[in-house]
Amino acid sequence: MRAFLFDLDGVLVDTRALVEDGWRRFAASRGRTLSDEELVGRIFGRRNIDVLVEVFGLTPDEARREAAVMSDKRAEVAAGPPLGEIPGAAAFVQASLAAGLPCAVASSAAPINVRLGLAAIGLDDAFPVVIDGTRVDRGKPAPDPYLAAARELGMDPAGCVVFEDSTAGVASARAADARCVGVASLGDRGLLAGADLVIDDFRGWTPEAVLEAVGP
Repeated sequence: MRAFLFDLDGVLVDTRALVEDGWRRFAASRGRTLSDEELVGRIFGRRNIDVLVEVFGLTPDEARREAAVMSDKRAEVAAGPPLGEIPGAAAFVQASLAAGLPCAVASSAAPINVRLGLAAIGLDDAFPVVIDGTRVDRGKPAPDPYLAAARELGMDPAGCVVFEDSTAGVASARAADARCVGVASLGDRGLLAGADLVIDDFRGWTPEAVLEAVGP
């Protein structure tokens, strides 16, 4: 028996512009600029609190307070264009569930933002297990999110296939001993070098084809 574990941002929902704009504005408020390399390599895929400590040098207490302010994206989503799906993502999830594959979300995002993203692409009630960034002691690249998702599905992590778009996410999947499909929504396949399979998006892929491509 295999199971599918999905990251959210950049795998199911296209939130790149929203996340990038938020971090650039925060950096500017502290007199900093962020390069594309920093965003992709050190920020995307990680919990806000971890980025605030490791990239911006805040103390853990400062980071917790700041993350609480940053974590609710409802106003930004309401003011901007509608969130869209990574092409083919919703249909792929529905096909996976219809095929009887256990499925879960394991995201670094805050609970409200996970709900916003899933609702935006019509998957708000699709997943029996949802792990958000507040439910684990360590965020990605540690394996904790995927270990928690596998545990709640009643699955061995080695029987799971993770879908990830970031370097931190791929590292998290590998540390959990899961297979990994890299989704190249950031446009750089080199970021996903540790994945067992790299796809541009979900168009043209069936659950069966993914399982065959990643191997036993």
